[in-house]
Amino acid sequence: MDKCVELGVDFILVCGDFFHIGIPDLSVVNEALLRIRQVQKAGIPVYVIYGSHDYTPNGTSVIDILDTAGVITKVANWRVIGSKVKLDFFEDKKTGAKLAGISARKIGLERKYYEMLDKESLEKEDGFKVFAFHSAITEFKPEHLSEMESLPISYFPKGFDYYAGGNIHERAEFKF
Repeated sequence: MDKCVELGVDFILVCGDFFHIGIPDLSVVNEALLRIRQVQKAGIPVYVIYGSHDYTPNGTSVIDILDTAGVITKVANWRVIGSKVKLDFFEDKKTGAKLAGISARKIGLERKYYEMLDKESLEKEDGFKVFAFHSAITEFKPEHLSEMESLPISYFPKGFDYYAGGNIHERAEFKF
């Protein structure tokens, strides 16, 4: 967060696992809240999608509470229409960047959502687009995670300017 403030980034996008567990220790939540408030004061919004660690048994996560309080903004907004999963874009006010994505689920559910994804409508959208996800991509998995469940790159919509992923917990950049 300090580096983001120092660099003056336009926004922060967290692609899941905001906390290590679904119901984190409140001292950890408090520390996170203090840090997020720092970036807010610097005019940097924080956008979030759920990761596999962010779910709770009752369905309400600390992510939801922080979103309700206006501290972060959840950007994965989807619905099932007929046999298709439709994603809505969230537009960053400062940059005009359009964010869309799919939060993590159990890999079986996640795969189903990607298989049902209305990629055509996403690909037709104009402007600078960012696709946020919390899945491993089969073609880009590190060797030491070869047994990890993943999704093929063909499941992802084309034509986005940037794909921001989580789940691997390692920094990597790929061009495809």
